[in-house]
Amino acid sequence: MAAKQLRGQLVDIAEPSYQLSWQIPLGIYILLTLIVGMLAYGSWQVYKRWRFLGAKRQAIILLNQLEPAATNQINQLLKRVVKHYAPAHPVLTASTLQWQGFLQQQLPATPLPALSILLYQGDADPEHSQQFYQFAKCWLSNLHPTSLVNRQQPLSSEEQADV
Repeated sequence: MAAKQLRGQLVDIAEPSYQLSWQIPLGIYILLTLIVGMLAYGSWQVYKRWRFLGAKRQAIILLNQLEPAATNQINQLLKRVVKHYAPAHPVLTASTLQWQGFLQQQLPATPLPALSILLYQGDADPEHSQQFYQFAKCWLSNLHPTSLVNRQQPLSSEEQADV
């Protein structure tokens, strides 16, 4: 009888819980951590690229606010964009003819009027001003800023800069 009383007072043994089939193993947690880390890194790279192209976006907005007759302001805007992406680019201190050659080599299919006439003569043809405006719009929309940074070769010394 004493044995029956002792058995009644014993507490049931708690068995460990079984691992259910829907529980996630440790390897999956590591894999999820790596995926989240890669997504965060990719997002950071996209954000940095968006910030890098901010000057180009701003220049396009400013160009749309200018009138086609404001050729000096359009030219200054293009030079500011080049200076932003490549501050030591040799074309920034080049002559007008070399600047025009640089712009034309970026978009060889789009015609560019003579900049020396547009910029330095007061009686410029409105059609040439419109053509320069369209060229600037096309140049800004097709600009790849990394190509400006990578192409910082010195200009030919045929002509002195007219700074």
